[in-house]
Amino acid sequence: MALGYDDALQAVKLIEKSGSVANLVGIAGIGKTALVQDLARQENAKLFTTVVSLSEKGDLAIPVPPLTSDSFIQTQKYGKLADVQFGYSHTLIQIIEHAERYPDEKIIWFLDEFNRGTVEVQSELMNLVLQRQINSLKLPEQVSIIIAENPDSSMDDFADSNYAVYDSDDAITDRTVRINMKVDVDSWIKWANENDCSAQVVDFIKNNPDYLYKGPDDIKPTPRAWERVSKFLNSITNLEDVNDQVLLEVISGNIGRTIATSFLNDLRKPDNKITIQDLTNDDLSVVLQKLHDVDEATKLDVISEFIDNVDDHVSDETANRIYQYVESLSEDGKYAAASHLINKTHIATSLYSKYESSDEQKKLYDKLVELAFKNYR
Repeated sequence: MALGYDDALQAVKLIEKSGSVANLVGIAGIGKTALVQDLARQENAKLFTTVVSLSEKGDLAIPVPPLTSDSFIQTQKYGKLADVQFGYSHTLIQIIEHAERYPDEKIIWFLDEFNRGTVEVQSELMNLVLQRQINSLKLPEQVSIIIAENPDSSMDDFADSNYAVYDSDDAITDRTVRINMKVDVDSWIKWANENDCSAQVVDFIKNNPDYLYKGPDDIKPTPRAWERVSKFLNSITNLEDVNDQVLLEVISGNIGRTIATSFLNDLRKPDNKITIQDLTNDDLSVVLQKLHDVDEATKLDVISEFIDNVDDHVSDETANRIYQYVESLSEDGKYAAASHLINKTHIATSLYSKYESSDEQKKLYDKLVELAFKNYR
C-alpha cells in the first residue's frame, strides 16, 4: 500500500534509525526530493544530492594513471606493478571533507532517479548502497544513504506507469526498503501553506483536489508543477499587468491546458467568497445576496459550517437566519442542510422547546419536518 507524504516521512525515519537504506518510489514531482529535504531539516543533517540519471559511467570514481615512482611496487615474482589510485567525484570529496570537519553531524546522501541511470552507472553505485564502500574508500559512519526511483509497471501500486527506466538489480531491491508514495492532498496543502505557496493555488487545489495530480492532457499536473505555478504567480507584482494569453501559456506548460484554463478562470473571476463570519455578522439581506452569487457546493458548505457553530440555545435571530439560508438552497441542498440540522440534536431540542413561544423557532422546526418527510413520500 502506498503512503502519503507525512506517513512516508515517518517511515523513512524508522528505516534510517534501523540502519537500512530507504528507497522512495513515486511519480515524478510527487515530493520525494522535498521529503528528503524535510528529513534533513528536521534532523539537522547536511544533505548532498546526486541525480543518478545525469551521471555517466566513471563519474563516481576513475583510476588515476601512475604519476611518480612511488606509484610503482617492485615484486619478486610479478615484476613492477602499478599501484593504481582513484579519483573521486566532487560530491564524494565534499562529503568526506564535511564529515571530517563536523564528525558529529549527520550526513544524508540522496541518490535521486536511481533507476533512470544506465545499468553501468547503477552497477558502479552497487557497492556504495550495499557495502557503503567505493573501491577501497569507506563512507564515514555518519553518512546515511537514501535512494529514489520512478515507478515501472512491474511495481505494486504502479501498473499504469510509463516511465523510461532501467530495471533495478535484484540485489538493490533485496537490500533496500521500498516505500511507495502516493499523492496526499491534505499533506500537500499543509506543506504549501508552510512554504508560502500562492494562496490562489492552494485554494484551487482545496476545491479541486484531483487536479493536484490528474489531468486529461499530455502535460500532467504534479505537486512539483503546482509549486512552479505558485512561484510564477508570486513573482508577479500585479497580475493585471499580464494578459490572459501569456498566463495561459505559461501555466499550461506546467499543468496542461485544460486545468490551466480552469485555474485561470478561477483566478480571474470576481471575489465572491463567503465565510461563516459573513453568515454570522453581516446584514441578512447582504448575506442572502452573497449566497445567491456563489455556486451551490460553496453555499451548502458554508451553511453547514454555520450550523456546526450554533450553540445549545438557538436565538430567534439565529433560527430565522438558518431558515433563510436553507431556503436559498436547491431542493437537494435543502434536504442535505435539513439532514445536517436534524443530526445536531441540541438544535432540534432547542427549537422544539420554543415551538409554542417563538414564530421563528416554529417556522424553522416545521421546515425541517417538511423536508425530512418529503424525502420519504
